[in-house]
Amino acid sequence: MISNISEIAIFSDIPEVDFPRILPLLRERNFKKNHILMFENDQSEDVYIIRSGMVKVFRIHEGKEIILSISMPGDILGEVEALSSDNHRISSIEALENVSVWQITKQDFLKIVDKYPSVLRKAYMILVERTRMLNRLIRYLTFYDVRTKVANLLMDLYYNFGKPSGDIFKIDLKMSQSILASMLGVTRESISKILGDFQNEGLIDIREKYFYLLDKNQLEVICSQTEEVPTLRKWSNL
Repeated sequence: MISNISEIAIFSDIPEVDFPRILPLLRERNFKKNHILMFENDQSEDVYIIRSGMVKVFRIHEGKEIILSISMPGDILGEVEALSSDNHRISSIEALENVSVWQITKQDFLKIVDKYPSVLRKAYMILVERTRMLNRLIRYLTFYDVRTKVANLLMDLYYNFGKPSGDIFKIDLKMSQSILASMLGVTRESISKILGDFQNEGLIDIREKYFYLLDKNQLEVICSQTEEVPTLRKWSNL
């Protein structure tokens, strides 16, 4: 649970002595799993800061969902629209589990931006990182077969949530096959087949929705030439 403003990337350069001025602007909200925090193209202005839980950022077209990103504690949502003259939401956001957030109005967020230029700089850095993630997603959707897509996504998840334990690398994040399918724009059946193949080949193991990379080097071979700079798989460097 995020309890200190300094743990929020976009506010991390604000002097601690000024935190008491900002805290009264933050309204605590709690949402149940599957609650939709915002709908694509709706007009709304509030900004959300995730304190606990996990949400998906997604779009739907003709009943098919594509997950653009997963947001975690410390992430901010809706700041791009708040900084824009257009309040239409860029995408939809749904709670993947029970979520606690701080909610702040557009007007109050802009007051913080005006007073602390570092917030605008951080917002720009976050936007660059999200653009990099979307570029990777486009590459996955456009150029790779399902086997290569799944291997790359597993490596992405490892670089962001991986914990080495001897020769085994655990992705410390529960992910259903349905979520993985929506992140890659493929069917759940396709994901299930590839994951089954990877298990039979001794590349991975799956226990209680946690993924374990048993042969990380071979997975990287499958991803060969799809990411020239492995550290760019990190979703956030703030």
